[in-house]
Amino acid sequence: MNQIPVQYFNLAEENYSKYGLSVIQLIQIGKFYELWHEPDAPSRQQVYFQAELLVESSMRSRTLEVTSPIEQVASLLDMRIISPGKRSLLQMGFPIYSLTTHLSTLLDKGWTVVVIDELVTGKSGPKQRAVSRVYSPSCNLEDCSELSYVLSIYFSQDDLLGITLFSAMNGHSTMFPVSWTDRDKVARLLISYRVREIVIWVISGVGSGILITKIYNLLTDWNLFPPEPNAKIEVMEEARTNLPCYLSYRYENNNKEWLLLHIYLGINAEWFNKNYQEYTLSKIFQSIWTENVNPVSLISLLGVLQFINDRNPNLIKNLQLPECYDSAISPLNLILCNRAEYQLDLLPKGGKLGGLLNLVDFCSTAMGRRLLKVRLLNPITDYFELNLRYKEIATFKQLIDKKIFDNSELKHIKDLSSLHRQWAICASSDTTLPPKKLSQIYHSYLLASQLISKLISNKWINIQLPLSVGPQLESLIEEIGQVFQVDSLLGDFKDVLRPTDNLTTLLAQQQILGAQLTEWAEQTSNVVFQDTFSIKAEYFNKEGYAFSILSKKLTKLEHYMTNAPISDNSIIVLGKRGNSLIITSPTIQKVSIELNLLEEQINTYVKQTYNRELKRLYFSYSELFLPLVNMISRLDVALSGAIAAIKFNYTKPCLTLTKSQQTRGLIEAINLRHPLVEQLNTQEECVAHNISLEDRGMLIFSVNGAGKSTLLRAIGVNVILAQAGMYVAAESFRLRPYHYLITRILGGDDLHKGQGTFEVEMRDLSTILKLANYNSLILGDEVCHGTEVSSGTAILAATIDRLTAAQSSFVLSTHLHQVISLIDSPVRYYHLSVIQQEDLGLIYERKLKPGPGPSQYGIEVMGHIINDKKFYNSALKYRKLINWEPPSRSVSSSLTVFRPSRYNAQVFIDSCEICGAPAEAIHHIQPKKLCDRGLNRRSNLVPVCSSCHLDIHRNKISILGWKRTPGHKKLYWVYLNKSLDSGTK
Repeated sequence: MNQIPVQYFNLAEENYSKYGLSVIQLIQIGKFYELWHEPDAPSRQQVYFQAELLVESSMRSRTLEVTSPIEQVASLLDMRIISPGKRSLLQMGFPIYSLTTHLSTLLDKGWTVVVIDELVTGKSGPKQRAVSRVYSPSCNLEDCSELSYVLSIYFSQDDLLGITLFSAMNGHSTMFPVSWTDRDKVARLLISYRVREIVIWVISGVGSGILITKIYNLLTDWNLFPPEPNAKIEVMEEARTNLPCYLSYRYENNNKEWLLLHIYLGINAEWFNKNYQEYTLSKIFQSIWTENVNPVSLISLLGVLQFINDRNPNLIKNLQLPECYDSAISPLNLILCNRAEYQLDLLPKGGKLGGLLNLVDFCSTAMGRRLLKVRLLNPITDYFELNLRYKEIATFKQLIDKKIFDNSELKHIKDLSSLHRQWAICASSDTTLPPKKLSQIYHSYLLASQLISKLISNKWINIQLPLSVGPQLESLIEEIGQVFQVDSLLGDFKDVLRPTDNLTTLLAQQQILGAQLTEWAEQTSNVVFQDTFSIKAEYFNKEGYAFSILSKKLTKLEHYMTNAPISDNSIIVLGKRGNSLIITSPTIQKVSIELNLLEEQINTYVKQTYNRELKRLYFSYSELFLPLVNMISRLDVALSGAIAAIKFNYTKPCLTLTKSQQTRGLIEAINLRHPLVEQLNTQEECVAHNISLEDRGMLIFSVNGAGKSTLLRAIGVNVILAQAGMYVAAESFRLRPYHYLITRILGGDDLHKGQGTFEVEMRDLSTILKLANYNSLILGDEVCHGTEVSSGTAILAATIDRLTAAQSSFVLSTHLHQVISLIDSPVRYYHLSVIQQEDLGLIYERKLKPGPGPSQYGIEVMGHIINDKKFYNSALKYRKLINWEPPSRSVSSSLTVFRPSRYNAQVFIDSCEICGAPAEAIHHIQPKKLCDRGLNRRSNLVPVCSSCHLDIHRNKISILGWKRTPGHKKLYWVYLNKSLDSGTK
């Protein structure tokens, strides 16, 4: 094996120990980057099923075959692998200029890309090479609509976790501690971030088996690790009993995104030293700020900074101060519990289309889209801020209606958050901001300035803008224009600066020498070939400045030069380019050397001046950048909200101010709709509902498929929209903000945790009971349906009692009608109506109507789905058997004593004359106002149960009176319609 492969694989060993085996190592060979692989070398990568990772290595089944990195890369990039020679290396490669194109593809698949470049030493002999750049999925500054984050987790020995989220793209970091018992709170916070790499720090000495299990369970709970036992995980280094100090894993999460997991067993002892913490972090952040920060948060921050520094030290320069919190959840937010964001479809599932965010996102900039996502996933309770957001939307809505404003400026503004970060890194390092990036920054500034001017000058606009942003931005634009040729930033690098005395002098000298060469070429061509184009003065990458001439004309030129009375006139052939030869002479070479020196002087001067001026401008105006980005993001989200409100006919929420005695959350909505359903289901009209949760909770009954879950989601989604500062899908919407939104809408087993449906239900119910208070909104769909009827009904009744006592707003749907007779709580009963007609079958009317509706309907619904009359009749027969109860007999076999009615002692309250259930009241057929005498006669009194009594007074049952039959008197009554919701027999 020659020197280059030895160097390549030696560096590979070093990089594997530093970055894990998820490394794609590219080495520069001339104008190409190449990737190599030894086919006979044993693979250090292994693939296991997720379930096997928790088992001791000695007990595992045989590891799965892993595809070598070179084969995976070749497949990804659609390239061919070659193997020159009999027993040779496998090789593949691509031109150097293609790196940027292929980089994003490799990073998206979770690879870390190490680039080895040739060093310019000026010495002859073998090329020297070294690692020049390291890219990982979260350490990349390329444009992206969503920021990539590293999640750093420090496991302390007292069950306290230190959490830090860091983005290299904009230098933003968030840190907080969380106890092991409160770790579930982190899961909902993480949905706001696109985590691409996870770094875990553990003090050495912790039991390996317990540790790995703990980590996997934690990441699975946070939806960062695939819960499926058969998910394939690439293990970078075998997990032995005596674990090495570094483990890494590469895998695909539930959203089909590839993640990297790094586990470090052992922590630098200096990180625990307060003096070291203060010195290091103050040096990085240019401020002393660690005094009152939780120590576990500082360890996780130091860990992520070390992780980033190992990949690219420039990425930890000029950072914003971290956002430090005492807990994972802000008390100023509406807390979404039980994965409400998933149950309410706020985000598209599995990277697919759909989700509320996609529906209402009309943002024009990447910055605006990020802010919109943060707002939607982190609703707030602050009245002032919410009203300010509503006001901004209202202003833009008015402007759009008057057709005096559009998004023409916003849609062309680039991601300044990312561009400013790249500028900051270049201002503190020896790297150069590409002129193309400066051009994007400058033109984005121009558009932002135009936007600000338009907002300030228009009398219809009443939006508060930061006072200093406009003047500072205009000053920065002016200075950029004075230093740089802004129209030439996309051209030759030497043209980016406006002329200065030094630069003008150097360019003039270059022009004189260049003109001299051109003149020589034309004169010689005119003398020898009687034209001015046979010989041309050109610049060549390798040869420098020289002449080009067609090969067939060289002999004639040489004959002329031999006879010409000029010293140093010998022709030197430097190379060939197509049909032309590249030639020079001692005189031409002398001028070429001078031109090359001038070229280097110009390039050095331009680059140094360019970098110096950009550094000066950055540090002069750095305080402008964050307010500018925040302003653009806010305006973009407000305009997006206005567009959505107009397009979907949304309305502005009305906030009810909190009084000292009245702090309970409130919803009062007229014609409330589900934003997603009304847009996605275009085959039928979306049914709107009136909802009021000010004084009592709601219990909703209905036929399967009538829309209970959709109604619950509609309430939850619109509350989130309102508390995110957006308009809602309703005719009117009055709100007193809630602090907790707790959902229980999606059921099912949790296979990963081995929990059945009922266990999952009870876990969610535990959260509901723990957090229920007067500022909680609880939405539960068929709570307690996972167990038998008697226990489910009892648990539901107890739940309603607890929620009522806690003064929580709640909407619960159920099929357990028996609960009505159990509870005394002030709860309102509703049902979603369904009409049953013989010719049309079931018609889902979906209207929310008072009362519980019929208590039995499943067989009727089944009969319209399963077209099997015999099966339908059989089911009806068995239901009658289930409902039949034998007459009750006392132990002494004596007759049951019924209590007489207080209206007439001859009428007894025994059984309901309509349904046969135990009677609870006496109903007057003719009311007092229509019955002058005989009000309490036996012929005017009917014993009824409470449910039938309610239906009579709601005009659902009409009593026609007692009629004589051959055997006895019989009560005649009829249902007033034939819909299921009114009790069809």
